[in-house]
Amino acid sequence: VDEDKYDIVKEQAIFLMPNRISVPLPCADIPELISEAARALISKTSVLAEEKAAAIAWEAHVAESKYARDLVQLPAHKQISPDSSTWVCEVSGMRENLWLNLSDGHIGSGRRHYDGSGGANGALDHYKETKKHFPPHGFPLVVKLGTITPHGADVYSYAEDEDTEVIDPKLAEHLSHWGINMMKMEKTEKSMNEMNIEANEKLELDTITEAGSDLEPISGAGFIGMRNLGNSCYMNSVMQVFFTLPEFAQLRESAPSLFGSAGGGPAGDAL
Repeated sequence: VDEDKYDIVKEQAIFLMPNRISVPLPCADIPELISEAARALISKTSVLAEEKAAAIAWEAHVAESKYARDLVQLPAHKQISPDSSTWVCEVSGMRENLWLNLSDGHIGSGRRHYDGSGGANGALDHYKETKKHFPPHGFPLVVKLGTITPHGADVYSYAEDEDTEVIDPKLAEHLSHWGINMMKMEKTEKSMNEMNIEANEKLELDTITEAGSDLEPISGAGFIGMRNLGNSCYMNSVMQVFFTLPEFAQLRESAPSLFGSAGGGPAGDAL
């Protein structure tokens, strides 16, 4: 009852400058080539939107691992506590981004990223070691400890023929082997899905702000704005837009004489 009700109406037009002539679309009186160009621009999806859509499509396609149903699990020589403060990488000592190997109970950190961030490759390096002792596939399935909830968790397969996020249909059983009751677990870390979405949003923001670009500093008329006072960035942006308008440029040129003719008594200006 109290919700706003409104209709969204989209209209397209070709705007001709500097005469400010608006031609509503579609229009049968303009050349077909121009109409085709206009339709192509209207229907075109931005590169960023295409990349995000591709990422979402990739995220949505998670298949069952071929190693899950017949997963080998060694005798449970330890029980994993549900308390996240007790989890630690057995190689580096890291306490976040930790992955439990479902076959032997080893806890290792996630992959190291190209920029040095992320984990220390503890889980991946351990998988490579298991291939030496349990050929040909080793123990490929790991679960991200901080993402375990009654609804599931992030499971990854290091196997060369998968090497991606996968589904383990027997995850509850495999976790129970190591003393973890899924029904009592709460999420403490971001899932791979959430991290991918954040990465896409950062990609979009970095593209807009040209983050990481090798920009050449320039100065002078037309290239600088007001000194930022800490809360004047929006005003600065608006003023820079004003300075690109021909009408504002004309006003700026005539401003000294206009202000000079106002006189020294502001109270009498309206008389």
